[in-house]
Amino acid sequence: MWKLIFLGLIVWLVVHILKRTVRPTGNQQNNDSSKSSDESIENMVQCTACHVHLPRSEAFLVDGNFYCSKAHIKNQ
Repeated sequence: MWKLIFLGLIVWLVVHILKRTVRPTGNQQNNDSSKSSDESIENMVQCTACHVHLPRSEAFLVDGNFYCSKAHIKNQ
C-alpha cells in the first residue's frame, strides 16, 4: 500500500514540476496577446437621443453631443 502512495506522490511531483517549467512560456504568449487586446479597447459614449452606448469611433459628434445615427441627429 505504501508503495502505491509513494509512486502516486512521485508521479504527482513530476507532473507538477513539468507544469511549472512549461507554464512560463505559455504565460508570456498570453500576456503578449492580452497587451494587444488592451490596446484595442475603445472608449464608449452614450447617444444623446436614445441613451444607447456605442464605441466612440462609431458615434457622430455634433455640437459636443454624441449620436448613434444620422436619424437621431435630425430629430434633435
